[in-house]
Amino acid sequence: MARINFDLQQLQAFVAVADCGSFRAAARQIHLSAPALSRRIERLEELLGARLFQRSTREVRLSRVGQAFLERARAALDDLEAAVLGIHEASARHAGRVTVACLPTAAVTLLPRAIAQFREAMPAVRVRLIDEGMNEVAQAVMSGEADFGLGFAGALESGLRFEPLWADPYRVAMRRDHPLARRRGLRLADLQDEPLVSVSHASRNRVLVDEQLAGGGARPLPWLEANHILTLLALVEAGLGLAIVPASALAPRHPVLKTVPLAGLALQRQIGLLSLQGRRLTPVAQRFYDQLRALLALGHAA
Repeated sequence: MARINFDLQQLQAFVAVADCGSFRAAARQIHLSAPALSRRIERLEELLGARLFQRSTREVRLSRVGQAFLERARAALDDLEAAVLGIHEASARHAGRVTVACLPTAAVTLLPRAIAQFREAMPAVRVRLIDEGMNEVAQAVMSGEADFGLGFAGALESGLRFEPLWADPYRVAMRRDHPLARRRGLRLADLQDEPLVSVSHASRNRVLVDEQLAGGGARPLPWLEANHILTLLALVEAGLGLAIVPASALAPRHPVLKTVPLAGLALQRQIGLLSLQGRRLTPVAQRFYDQLRALLALGHAA
């Protein structure tokens, strides 16, 4: 059987025309001149001995042969990309770095296990965490300082892709020896006579909570504010008040603190992974992204 010597660029050109339905649009997509693109398609058709497209002055349509070949061409390109990523990943075992922007609560409660598993697979890769508030997390991903981020939805900058993983409800944090700690659920009215501590208005957590509570009637006002939830929990532990915090911010078996659900309120935030639209992750960052996504989705599956 004769060997068919078509190249990667011809396959990419064919798939681009099939996706765009136009030689001109496909040429723009793969940054090639229209005549050069046409020559690649013609050469591929010559090698295959069949027409891949039916051309007219108004449209470009796949022929029957083209329709059958498209699936095989996509599979070949996908296999080649996977093989290249595998080579890069093998190299990354000996070098590389991944930077993740995340909320401080996630850095304390969610990421240590994921990092430990990642280190077992790729021990020579250096990991950097940018543990800041949601505003800084989004900015780090937007600027490229972080490969990707772990945060929550809500007023995200355009250009960011958000992949939701689970709903993180807000609960009331208090000391275990507090009289309300024995309750299975609390209403906002139960907090009216309690000192309340909160993150500041600069925090997206505060904005999200205020938006979801808007129109829900009178709600207690905080007497003490801080910038970060971890600081807030330290204030609660010191007996300075109660706080409305995300459930994921506190370990279930905390020796001093516990959280109680807010009854009658669907108060929550959507936790997920953030990446920049149109930017492909490096192989090592993609490996960590996929592993973190699988781990977190499994751990918080309903």
